Amino acid sequence: MSELDKLRRMIDEVDSEILRLVARRIEIARRIGELKKVSGLPVTDLEREEEVLRRGGELAESLRIDKELALIALRALIGICKRAQSPGRVSYLGPRGSFSEEAAFKALLSRGLEPYPMPTIKDVFRAVESGDAQYGVVPVENSIEGGVRETLDLLVETPLKVCGEVQVRISLNLIAKPGTRLEDIRVVMSHPTALAQCRGFLSRALKNVRVEDCPSTAEAVRRALEHDGAAAIASKMAAVVYGGEILASDIQDVKDDVTRFFIIGWERLAGSGRRKTSIIFRLQHRPGSLHEALSILASKKINLTRIESRPVKERPWEYLFHVDFEGDGEAEERCIEALRELGEKALFLKILGSYEELG
Repeated sequence: MSELDKLRRMIDEVDSEILRLVARRIEIARRIGELKKVSGLPVTDLEREEEVLRRGGELAESLRIDKELALIALRALIGICKRAQSPGRVSYLGPRGSFSEEAAFKALLSRGLEPYPMPTIKDVFRAVESGDAQYGVVPVENSIEGGVRETLDLLVETPLKVCGEVQVRISLNLIAKPGTRLEDIRVVMSHPTALAQCRGFLSRALKNVRVEDCPSTAEAVRRALEHDGAAAIASKMAAVVYGGEILASDIQDVKDDVTRFFIIGWERLAGSGRRKTSIIFRLQHRPGSLHEALSILASKKINLTRIESRPVKERPWEYLFHVDFEGDGEAEERCIEALRELGEKALFLKILGSYEELG
């Protein structure tokens, strides 16, 4: 037996031992969950999880293991154990390899929820509303392109609440079949937002190619790999998942590009502790009505973090205003009072929820 074969056999033995230990941890976690249910205690203990992650990070550093990767592994392990205690699902805009999946993993990996990719943002909402998933992850705003129209419109219609938010840095890459050259490309596929974020690269490197919209960046990769002369703009994760070759990396025009995602559901998720509130309102169509509405928030020293308008579909040239502000609209007196006063002036007011940043 060669030295290489011996080392590989040692790896196999270590892997087997790791899996045996994982199985043991799952069984202990299941027993803890049963005891908590009998005692009427909540299964989830976020303080305990944070302590596990803190100790794990310290141990990784002492062993000279990559701390970031070690914490991902620990979050995944916590999630596996939680799934054994109380299985559930999180829906997101798929397919596999999408930025929405990355957001779902970042926010909810340690909570034991099974990934549940959906074909459209609307389907993400419907999965949570029907009870097929406990939570959904939907893109709501990009730091370059602004609000995601479909999400903003669906937030008006849904009874779901915003339970948390997570931010993901967007790194866009040109992906094609292995062996494809840049000069072979005749069509570039991606989500419209991703295409818009790469206008500069496309005009410089691929100015004569056709662009084609897709429901998601990951779906674009899947489709592109089925055709010669096609490429997609997507994440590195998508390239790995689908077996594509990255022809150019970080091709977005603005490098500091971040997308914000809402976690939708019925129950608030604990996170950073810093709370925001999101609302939607419609006002009388007369001079000064928006100024009066915003003055209510200003008078309570409430800081707005986003304001965006969307057309009222059944009323041409009238608008709904989507507003996010710092503070807890369910617990802070100044925020509660501001929302009460705003509700008296608005023709329509919907409080989407007060929530924390996750991940």
